[in-house]
Amino acid sequence: MKKTYLILAGCCILAAAAAAALLRPARPAASPEADNPSPAPTAQLIIDPNAGPSPTPAPTEPGVAIPGWGGIRLPSGSTQADVSLFNPEDNEGWYYLTFQLILKETGETLFQTGLIPPGMYCNKVELSRELTPGAYAGTMHVQPYTITDPPKPTNNADFDIQIHVL
Repeated sequence: MKKTYLILAGCCILAAAAAAALLRPARPAASPEADNPSPAPTAQLIIDPNAGPSPTPAPTEPGVAIPGWGGIRLPSGSTQADVSLFNPEDNEGWYYLTFQLILKETGETLFQTGLIPPGMYCNKVELSRELTPGAYAGTMHVQPYTITDPPKPTNNADFDIQIHVL
């Protein structure tokens, strides 16, 4: 019995769709001129004499080379830490780098370096406070500065870093 009702309902839907298609007004056929409109009689269809390949300007300065680290180890019970923060030689003649380590949980700056010249390292930092042993989530903020007088900051980079206090 249910099957019969389902078949009848399906037939009614098909009949209604067919009737709607037959009763819909016909669209007028498009003229060939509508598909290909002709230009205005006064338009000049010639290649513009100023058209040509787009020149690609040479960069005025190279991109900044910024090293990355997955983690950094700091001593517990001390405010001095041995680090190895490097400004790559690729920045020679262009950029100094500074490094700032920020504790994610509090936004506190644990240390910030001065300008590190290209090809050189910062080997020691002074922490803002002692840290207890454990692992902490941090952000390393690397700020490039142009090698000009005075140095000017450029775009910077932030990356996640694990801080391991031993």
